[in-house]
Amino acid sequence: MEHEATSCPACASSRIALLDVLSIPKTSDGNRVAFVTGCHACGLLFTNPLPPPDELDQYYSQEGPWAALRAERLGVIEAAHARRLRPRKPRPRSSMPPRTRGLFDALAPHVPVYEPPPGAKVLDFGCGNGKFLNRFQDLGWETYGIEPSTDVPFLRHSRLTSPPPDGTFDFVFLNHVLEHVSTPLDLLRQLAGALRERGILFVSVPRVDTLPVHGDLHYCISGRRHVVCFSETCLRGLLARAGFVTAGRLDGELDTVFTEGKPLRLRLVAVRTGRPDPLPVAPLAPALKALARYARAREPLPARLRRLLPVRVRGAWLNQAAERRLLERHRAAVK
Repeated sequence: MEHEATSCPACASSRIALLDVLSIPKTSDGNRVAFVTGCHACGLLFTNPLPPPDELDQYYSQEGPWAALRAERLGVIEAAHARRLRPRKPRPRSSMPPRTRGLFDALAPHVPVYEPPPGAKVLDFGCGNGKFLNRFQDLGWETYGIEPSTDVPFLRHSRLTSPPPDGTFDFVFLNHVLEHVSTPLDLLRQLAGALRERGILFVSVPRVDTLPVHGDLHYCISGRRHVVCFSETCLRGLLARAGFVTAGRLDGELDTVFTEGKPLRLRLVAVRTGRPDPLPVAPLAPALKALARYARAREPLPARLRRLLPVRVRGAWLNQAAERRLLERHRAAVK
């Protein structure tokens, strides 16, 4: 297909393979499908072709669909900030919403979230409406955010447009952003540069290696919003490439709080260090195993039979089928 990638958008390896087909909204060149492609070198799964950078920028801009879907909620938060431009006094942990308190409790063994040292700085990359930054600030952190889709958080917090490469941050919060980024390793390296030595990164993403259990493929990779996805092996390897040691995985009680007990999300805490973890062996294997088990257990028989066809043949068939359905709907509307 036009603009189809021949190398991994994370590690630039040419050792990639077409694994599956996704239905997507019609692109400018007429395609209604994209390939799920896997990288044998780093384990990343990615949409292929990836959406062009200008399309992603527009989607997450203040004029784009992402902000439009959240306009009402953002308006409420903006009005609240306008009434109180100064930070609130620190509030007790018990006043936090249960989800936030659960996440902060899980982070506390790794990061002094509740008792930051004087001058401790946190950066929330993709801070959305600023809800986590609000809590960090209430607890005494100096708060900074990066968010293209709204100005609302920056009535209260400091705004940045990119991670500064000066190593001044103590903690970086990356909550469900990396799956939207077409060059995830580049971003992890930028965030490593923003952290001091032994600084902490928290990253949470949809988890593909537990796909046979949770069953939500389109949450992991959707073609136009979640454009890349990760197994734990893959994400640990990308963190190592960016200069991190993975210190722990946060799940258990958090899965109960956030996803009704399903292992839908992968949450890792990593430490910036001069001696990162070794790279994993066969990093794509967990994703391949998960996709195969998912197909056997959850797809109907016709879909499983279509998997006997080469991936490109399946893509062409699905593309033509989508065009036929559109034509039939058009004819029905005319009648």
